[in-house]
Amino acid sequence: MSVHMQIKEQMNNFIAAEKEYKQLDMRREQKIEEVINAAKLNKDFSLEEINFITEQLNNLCKSYNFPIRKKVTKEMVFEFIHRK
Repeated sequence: MSVHMQIKEQMNNFIAAEKEYKQLDMRREQKIEEVINAAKLNKDFSLEEINFITEQLNNLCKSYNFPIRKKVTKEMVFEFIHRK
């Protein structure tokens, strides 16, 4: 395989990973909003789905050097609510 083909393949892989990262990040932000709204209404909420998405994001980060995201804790949610 020529060098040009290898570079093209690497760029295509990077672009696909970047697209997946953005989609996951958007989904994570939507889930965080849902959790915040539930917490404001004193409803029970789970962070499992958010943190599962976070793990997927961070796995992409290892390969492509994207920004790492922190796992969300209940303390973080309550702290955010009380700041506003």
